Amino acid sequence: MTSDAIQESFQLPTNYVPNLLNLVSARGGSASAVCVRADVDETKADELGGKLTWPQFSGLIRESRNEISEAALGLYLGSQLTITTHGLLGLAAMSSSTLGEAAHIACQYVATRTPLVSLRMEQQGSYACLKMDELYTLGDIRATFLEALTVTLIAVLRFVSGERARLIRVDFAFDEPEYGALYQAFFPCPVRFNQTANQLVIPRDDLGLPSQLADTQVQRQATQQCEEELLKWKSQQRLSGQIQMMLARAKGRFPSFEQVADELALSPRTLRRRLVDEGTNYQELLDQWRQDMARQYLTTTRLSVQQISHLLGYNDPANFGRAFRRRNDGLSPLNFRRQYSV
Repeated sequence: MTSDAIQESFQLPTNYVPNLLNLVSARGGSASAVCVRADVDETKADELGGKLTWPQFSGLIRESRNEISEAALGLYLGSQLTITTHGLLGLAAMSSSTLGEAAHIACQYVATRTPLVSLRMEQQGSYACLKMDELYTLGDIRATFLEALTVTLIAVLRFVSGERARLIRVDFAFDEPEYGALYQAFFPCPVRFNQTANQLVIPRDDLGLPSQLADTQVQRQATQQCEEELLKWKSQQRLSGQIQMMLARAKGRFPSFEQVADELALSPRTLRRRLVDEGTNYQELLDQWRQDMARQYLTTTRLSVQQISHLLGYNDPANFGRAFRRRNDGLSPLNFRRQYSV
């Protein structure tokens, strides 16, 4: 199963499409024209519970950028997404008792808002790092999507903490864009590019900051509804898509087939059969994910081949090189980068 087939097998919520189209209109562009070019029915773009295919979703972002000639679209879109635009997840976060609890809820239920990334909180000494793991290759909308996500996550942290959360830095796993100077207007902290992870870094102590709108009863009800939404979403996903999410979270420490089956609450035999029904198998999914991410790292970052090989679970860069050449007409990773780097 190819990466395109996997992406086309899932649907994305229309949660933030109205905000995107409103931004286009406010900049003097035509939201209708954007929808036509992206093959999206404008009358259904803001329907509650609406869905988009990957080509439609990526097309909306791409065509919106083109319509208003704004390469930095993600920064502006993210700044327009208040905590209330995140639905039940936003409500659960804002009613949490502490910033740390709000971050935990965001990590647990982010798939109810977008299945393209997962969030995880990693504590490193005196720092807390909110990491955004890309679950799929995002192509030419990668920077736009990650910028919007990062800006809105900062807004959530600041809202929940009553503007007391202290941002130490922001890291992006892509090269600095040509409009890089504009980041100073959106990020109240240093920004680093070409890193091994997309993340927000705050002092670990800030996780204990109390929420200004803490409400145990509201938080419990909203979290329960988020759980119901998450279970519904999972029931609608193909197993191959769920496994790809696990691979993205692994960061080179990939689970065994038996561990995957256990996490999905299936026997190995049942999982194997159901993957065959989807036209694939675990090793094929792992190989395809590694291939897609290798290409993305090589063409959009300056990470070394050794760094990329470790991120993809290869202990020896030579093994990564051999595997890469087999799937890329004999091109080595370095030659691929020279030929296709954006």
